[in-house]
Amino acid sequence: GVSENNRRARFYRLTPTGRRKLREQESAWRRYAEAVFKVLEPA
Repeated sequence: GVSENNRRARFYRLTPTGRRKLREQESAWRRYAEAVFKVLEPA
């Protein structure tokens, strides 16, 4: 492919399996971040 500035470029796309895995990892990250925020909250 060619990019907007006329340079050669590669374009990638997530597969359905990749999208599913990304959603799983996003969910795990949210749970982790929420736990960290709770620990850091002032008492």
